[in-house]
Amino acid sequence: MRPVLALFVVAGLAAPLHAQELPACPFKPVDLEAALGEKFEEGKPGMAYGAGGIDLRSCQYAARRWSLRVGTQVYTNAPDAKKFGMVLAGKLVPVPGDPDGAAFQEGQGDNTAPTVWYERRGVVVELRAGGTWYNDPTKRQADLESLRGKLLKIRRVP
Repeated sequence: MRPVLALFVVAGLAAPLHAQELPACPFKPVDLEAALGEKFEEGKPGMAYGAGGIDLRSCQYAARRWSLRVGTQVYTNAPDAKKFGMVLAGKLVPVPGDPDGAAFQEGQGDNTAPTVWYERRGVVVELRAGGTWYNDPTKRQADLESLRGKLLKIRRVP
């Protein structure tokens, strides 16, 4: 009986996450405030749909001048999540030594904003700043790099 029980426990740990297990808005404003140094409102769920073994969701957290969009892609077949970057605009630049394979998205033309992607347990998470996230247009690159570092400090989900 014990070997059978152990098999079920191991299978449960390796099972992919189901979309309903991850809320559309996975953070509380206090989580974001601690990492980003800004006051945020409660998240507002955005689009949500599923297609081809992927459940897509988004949530927008508003601060005074800018907002944080949190996008999640929950894959039915967890190994497929490793291929998500193949269709993104620009390129992904890996964060050295990140345990979740986090990467910055660069080269999106005028849409380039501080964006971090990572994958955990078959879920791809996008953290994207929008609006006026920089303080001074002449120091935009420095502010971009600073905000990227802060995005990496947000508690990881799932």
